[in-house]
Amino acid sequence: TRNYGEILHQCLKSIFDKTTYPNFEVIVIDNGSDEPETLEIISAWKEQEPERFKYYVLDIPFNYSKINNYAVTKADGDYILFLNNDTEVVTSDWLEGMVEQVQRHSIGAVGAKLLYPDNTIQHAGVILGIGDIAGHSHKSFPENHFGYVGQLATISNYSAVTGACLMCRKHVFEEIGGFDKQLVVAYNDVDLCLKMSRQGYRIVYLPHVVLYHHESKSRGYEDTPEKFLRHQGEVQKMKQKWGNMISSDPCYNRNLS
Repeated sequence: TRNYGEILHQCLKSIFDKTTYPNFEVIVIDNGSDEPETLEIISAWKEQEPERFKYYVLDIPFNYSKINNYAVTKADGDYILFLNNDTEVVTSDWLEGMVEQVQRHSIGAVGAKLLYPDNTIQHAGVILGIGDIAGHSHKSFPENHFGYVGQLATISNYSAVTGACLMCRKHVFEEIGGFDKQLVVAYNDVDLCLKMSRQGYRIVYLPHVVLYHHESKSRGYEDTPEKFLRHQGEVQKMKQKWGNMISSDPCYNRNLS
């Protein structure tokens, strides 16, 4: 997180108010917040949740992979959940639903159904080969749509799930070397999932685990020449690393466009 304290507060409040899973800790990595309002909100959460809320400052140029790799070193749990600060929990048993699957030895990572504020689909699994590298399945479909052959409504295998809400076992994360720090902003989550798949693990989308995702509220979009050049560099890194896999997703029907 960095600044935008109200967005962070909304995320934390939804976690602590709604979550029924009994044993969890929340680790916030602050990437250089300097707004007084944000620092006040963080201070209030330290007081309110002294046991379950941990806060660390990592004031480096933004690098999603480095920040989250650092966060894992601070985590006590056997299960790691990567969660964007611009998310909001909807289903109270969300953690039960994720742990239920990710504890299985065959599973590498699990992801959730993420909704835009207007209750349309933001994420329901990631398909390789859409756009430059990958894109979200069923984007902008209505929340309760069944999807293609029921995929939106059933537990399904995908090649990747978004890092905005991704759970894995800590030892699996460490086994594959964590996030690739050369992927500063984009595709680090896709790369993580592909590394898990290469080791024989499966990636799973869970339709009954639902959160809102107020997408790119804090980071913004790739809308400057500098950001565009960095994005294109990350596209090339992914193509060099994963080659034909990008264009032939094993979890997607080759007869579809």
